[in-house]
Amino acid sequence: MKKLRLGVVGAGRLGGFHADKAAANPEVELIGVADVSEANRRRVAEKLNIEDFATVAELLPRVDAVVVAAPSILHAEIGREVLNAGKHLLMEKPATTSGKSALELARLAASRNLVFQVGHVEQYNPAWQAAQTFLTDVRAGRESVFVDATRCSGYTFRSTDVGAVYDLMIHDLELVLSLIPSPVERVSAFGYSQFGGCEDAAFATLEFANGSVARLSASRVEPAPVRKTTLRTASQTLEIDFAARSAKRLTPKKSILSGEYAPNSVTFGEMASRVPTFMSEEYETEELVRDPFDALSLEMQDFVSSILRGTPSTVPGERAAQAVAVADAIIRDVAARSATLRPGALKIAG
Repeated sequence: MKKLRLGVVGAGRLGGFHADKAAANPEVELIGVADVSEANRRRVAEKLNIEDFATVAELLPRVDAVVVAAPSILHAEIGREVLNAGKHLLMEKPATTSGKSALELARLAASRNLVFQVGHVEQYNPAWQAAQTFLTDVRAGRESVFVDATRCSGYTFRSTDVGAVYDLMIHDLELVLSLIPSPVERVSAFGYSQFGGCEDAAFATLEFANGSVARLSASRVEPAPVRKTTLRTASQTLEIDFAARSAKRLTPKKSILSGEYAPNSVTFGEMASRVPTFMSEEYETEELVRDPFDALSLEMQDFVSSILRGTPSTVPGERAAQAVAVADAIIRDVAARSATLRPGALKIAG
C-alpha cells in the first residue's frame, strides 16, 4: 500500500497533536516536523522518531502533503509556499486571517488540483452529524432556519494574535455556511476588547437571502466554557452541545401541526387544566447521540482519503475561505461600533 508522505509545520501544542495523529494513521508516513523553534521541533521529532526541519522550504521536497499548525497570521504566507510547491494542504483554522488571502489559497489549490482542507473539527462531532439527519430540507434550501450559536471560554492567553471571531466564532461560521445554501446578505455585529488589541467578545447576526438567520456569540472572557447551538424551524428544534457531544430534538405532535389546538379551535377555559402539562404531552423530545470521538484522527483520515482516493473533503478550503470573508465583515462592524477598540486595532492580515 502506498503511503502518503506527510509533514507538519508548527511544533507547538496543536502541531504536536497533529503529528501524533499522523504517526498513528496506517496510510501515512510521517516524514518530519518544521518549526523555527529548535527546542519545539526536536521535542516532537524525538518523541515520534522523525526528522526535524528549521524551515518549511527544507521540509517540502520530502513530502506529498503538509499540515500547518502555525500561528494564524502566518497561514497565508505558509499556505502559498506549500501550494506553490505542489503539495496538498491541511490548514488549521482559520484558513487565513483575511477573506482575500483565504480565497486566494482556495483558487490556487483548485488551479493545481490539490486538496486544500481546513481544520474545522466540529464537523466531525457526532452531535452535529446526528442533527444533520433532520435538516435535509434546510440543507437543500427548501426550508429556512434560525441558528443560535454560543461559543465561549475563559481567557487562555493562547491565540492572542487573533480575536474571538477568528479564534472561536469561526467554527460556528463554517458550520452555518455548510448548512445554509444561501448567500449572506447582511451582517450586524457588536463586540469589545478587555485585554487590548483584538476583540475578546463578539456578537453577530447574519441574514441570508433565503430568509434564514444566524445569531452567533463568541467570547473568551467568560467564567465558564460553552459550546452550544440551537437550530429552529417551524417543525422542530435541535439542541446541540458540542462539548458534551450530545444532541436532542424537540418536535410538536401531529395534533399541533394539524391545527387541533389553534386559537380559533379551543378556548383557555377548555385548556386551562392541561396548561401545566401541555408542552410535555404534546411535544416529543428525542435524545439523538452522546458518543465519544477523536476529532483530529477523523480529520486526518478525511484529509488522507481526499488525497489518496479523491473523496470530497468534509471541510473544503473554499467554504472555509467564505467563512473567513464573513468573519472579516463581522470584525469590521465590531470595530466600527466598539469604543474599547482603538482605531486600527483590528487590522486584517494578508
